[in-house]
Amino acid sequence: MVMNKVELGKIIRARRKVLNLTIGELSEYTGLSRTTISDIELGKTNPRLDIISEIFRFLNLEMKIEVKQVK
Repeated sequence: MVMNKVELGKIIRARRKVLNLTIGELSEYTGLSRTTISDIELGKTNPRLDIISEIFRFLNLEMKIEVKQVK
């Protein structure tokens, strides 16, 4: 499954809401600015892998990379 930045942002926002976290709280936990988190959730930016990993760590999400099957 290929995911674009908008879909990624929706997943992060939905998980944050399930955990009842505000953007401010996630900002404090990750050390990222509120603007950065908001931009990621809205699909306005392409975050680096280390930033995604940090957010996922605090939201208890897992990133999975699969090898594409050649037909």
